[in-house]
Amino acid sequence: MNASVLTASHYGVVRFGDLQCEAVVLKGGERGYVRRQLAKLLGFHETHKGGRFARFLADFAPNSLSELEKTREPILLPSGRQAQFFPAGIIADVASAVVSAAINGTLHKARQGIVPNCMKIMRALATTGEVALIDEATGYQYHRAPDALQELISKLLRQSCASWERRFHPDYYRAIYRLFGWKYQGHDQNPPHVVGQITQRWVYGPVLPADLIDEIRVRKGISQKHHQWLSDQGLARLETQIHAVTAIARSSTCYRDFNHRCTAAFAGGSLQLALLADELEEVA
Repeated sequence: MNASVLTASHYGVVRFGDLQCEAVVLKGGERGYVRRQLAKLLGFHETHKGGRFARFLADFAPNSLSELEKTREPILLPSGRQAQFFPAGIIADVASAVVSAAINGTLHKARQGIVPNCMKIMRALATTGEVALIDEATGYQYHRAPDALQELISKLLRQSCASWERRFHPDYYRAIYRLFGWKYQGHDQNPPHVVGQITQRWVYGPVLPADLIDEIRVRKGISQKHHQWLSDQGLARLETQIHAVTAIARSSTCYRDFNHRCTAAFAGGSLQLALLADELEEVA
């Protein structure tokens, strides 16, 4: 892997009202967005050259260009996909400048269409704040709260590895295989690597904080499975998530459709984790 590729340790979807944008926290703690998605909210689609977006930023947030120059190299998302990074701390200035230009009558008519989106972005940031929005969307708030995280670890993980039991029903694999046009041959078949990636992202990811998954990786042996380290409460959450992902896979027309549906259902994983923390507190 190219040494210049930075890695996102946390990923989620920020919501500016009814708008959505992929958000990330890099391993060094820097917060930001997937640039392509943020550009789309501002009227620049994949068919547009990156230079047009840069010129737009130069008009409305000229001080941001130096920050963008520092992040020209791609970043690696937890899914394995590469993307361009757009650092936090810029979008508020851009949205504000666009709205001000519209109010003053100096906004070019070709850009009038992005004013409603900029208003939504401004309202969301005024209510919550950009850092809090990203931390909530990506689950990074749990990384910043080690005491709360340790409490979750103590309740969701076992002290020692349990004996292996089947946790993923053949129906789960049949549903996932169908998305790729593959035929499931039974548990003796070694699943393709992509199936493991889907399981990590959409089964374990939404119900377990990234730091808890890292803790399992530290504890477990080569032949052990993640679920062998989960407590009864952790297994109950896992079981529910397996059923949910299986249902989505069965009703999806293809992998792209499945991925969109899972993103809509689970990418705001911090909400689920907050509910999980509440549930654990109630039964403690």
